[in-house]
Amino acid sequence: MEKFFEFVADVFECDPSELTFDTAYGEYEKWDSMMMLRLTMELEEEYEVSIPIEAIGNIKSLKDLYRYVKKSG
Repeated sequence: MEKFFEFVADVFECDPSELTFDTAYGEYEKWDSMMMLRLTMELEEEYEVSIPIEAIGNIKSLKDLYRYVKKSG
């Protein structure tokens, strides 16, 4: 879990302490639609998971993304 937050913080170019599972898409200033695409692609590559394009619209928080990563482990 800590590695997940460190990875996301690296993509967002922020400190991991700024992030929680409740960090929400659209509410966190660094997480806009372009960042969502980048983050999704980076997570898929890093964790060898597949996040279906149709699922991206349902992702509202880092907790939602973490579920895809956890499925692969």
